[in-house]
Amino acid sequence: MQHLLRENTTAVFSAHVDPVLTVSPGETFLIETEDSRGGRTRQPEQCTPEALRNMRQHGYVGNPVMGPIYVEGAQPGDTLAVAIHEMKCDSQGYYGYWPFEQNLQDIIEEPVTRLVKIIENNVLYSFQAGGKTHEIKLPVSPVIGTIGTAPREEVVYTYHTGTHGGNLDVPEIGPGCTIYLPVAVEGAFLALGDCHARQGDGELSAIEMRSEVTLSVRVLKNWTQQQKWLRAETEDELLTIACDRPLESAQWLAIREMISWLEERQGWTKSEAREFLSIASDVKPGQSLAGPYSMRVLVPKKLLS
Repeated sequence: MQHLLRENTTAVFSAHVDPVLTVSPGETFLIETEDSRGGRTRQPEQCTPEALRNMRQHGYVGNPVMGPIYVEGAQPGDTLAVAIHEMKCDSQGYYGYWPFEQNLQDIIEEPVTRLVKIIENNVLYSFQAGGKTHEIKLPVSPVIGTIGTAPREEVVYTYHTGTHGGNLDVPEIGPGCTIYLPVAVEGAFLALGDCHARQGDGELSAIEMRSEVTLSVRVLKNWTQQQKWLRAETEDELLTIACDRPLESAQWLAIREMISWLEERQGWTKSEAREFLSIASDVKPGQSLAGPYSMRVLVPKKLLS
């Protein structure tokens, strides 16, 4: 099995750089991912407010991804089906935020980053609040935060989003999920990273980490003529993902994408698909803290013939 080391990072989705790995459709391969700060906050002394301000002042690559990966046989107009088989969590993760990015600078002055342990499939953390020590233990639920293919001409920073994918932060994109990405250039130039041990809707809660991701890809010819945004499925659900600013615009784009998918998949009219969504769907944020935001529509597969 081919193994891509985490040293092979990039800060962009681009077809203008050389691939670091070539895979065949159906081949299973493993990717080591770096954390969302490129490993710059893995020691306690790197997590102080002063160290964090210094890191930001000097600049750093946020959301580095591994790749690009050349997929044999992928041609513009195809769809790349990326199946995520397994994600191994690192023994350590972190959470953190910059107050000004979330309009909190008037009530919180200092940037925050805290290290957490990841042991036996649980996130373990203790913290002081209200004069007491609080112990938290939560089960892991690994997520790939950033994944996408290369646009045809553009070079897109991995922190951003678009029809190619990017910083989606959708909790369902983890083991057991297949995400359908557009192919805009020969070889697709797949890249991924920014993994989380667990993440809530909207990414208000997220444990960043390094990971080892086992996956495979298929190249789908003439799979869809209508896909404008992103589609994915788990064992139980179909989901569509769209990104935009403001948040409600991303929501309506994701709804339109689900209507199109149901029209193709089920043979329904657009009106029939919208009626179905009235009784059997959920709309949830993926990443709603720093735009362009991502929204997703989820539909239970058990209700679809």
